[in-house]
Amino acid sequence: MMLRRWIDKRFALAFMMAAVPSDVWADCVWSDVAVDEPRVAVVRSETPRTQFVQIDALVHGCPSEKPECQQRAFLVAGDVVLIGPTQGAYTCSGFLGRRGPSTIAWLPTAALAPLPSDQQSPTDWAGHWVAPEQTITIANGSAGALIVTGDATWGDTPDRRRLGSVHTGELAGTMRADKGVLAFAMGDENHTLPFGAGDEFTCNVRMVRRGPYLVVRDNKACGGANVSFSGFYRRDQ
Repeated sequence: MMLRRWIDKRFALAFMMAAVPSDVWADCVWSDVAVDEPRVAVVRSETPRTQFVQIDALVHGCPSEKPECQQRAFLVAGDVVLIGPTQGAYTCSGFLGRRGPSTIAWLPTAALAPLPSDQQSPTDWAGHWVAPEQTITIANGSAGALIVTGDATWGDTPDRRRLGSVHTGELAGTMRADKGVLAFAMGDENHTLPFGAGDEFTCNVRMVRRGPYLVVRDNKACGGANVSFSGFYRRDQ
């Protein structure tokens, strides 16, 4: 009977959590900014230094103006970020500079301004795009086609390399952009298939350009365990 009551309480709690609006429980993570239709904003010029604000999962009660919520990481006027949902006076934002890891946390909404529409979806794709443990190269092919190749790892640390337990993935496809989207599936011997083709084990990937970023989502079938090309990349120059 005690076990039954415990199960009933767990079920009731799960039901109540499911009934709460999602933004109440949402936190700021990469999947909030690397979405199918991402948006970008620029740090306003009148705000010369804007600090990132911690997420609630790491410091309870954030985002807020409390000193303990302020991260050391900051942006300067003119930096461009991917933006996601808002919570109070803060917007979930993702930034990837030319060097170093990405930062995904809250920024004051008042410090951000949407990029002009002509910069929201750039049409230039070619280049070597990098993100932590991920690289994608896009080259111009014939008849307007784009040639995509990529490599990704998971757990690429000295210890795991020594044990031979680094998981890897590869990406390859040739296609044209359609309404600002590059999307395809990988068939046998890297043969390019239409996006959505194949079964659950077929690598499907979708890419869009936003500001300085390449935003990628895949179906987690493009490599070994935990390997994914999903995320946002910046051109390596």
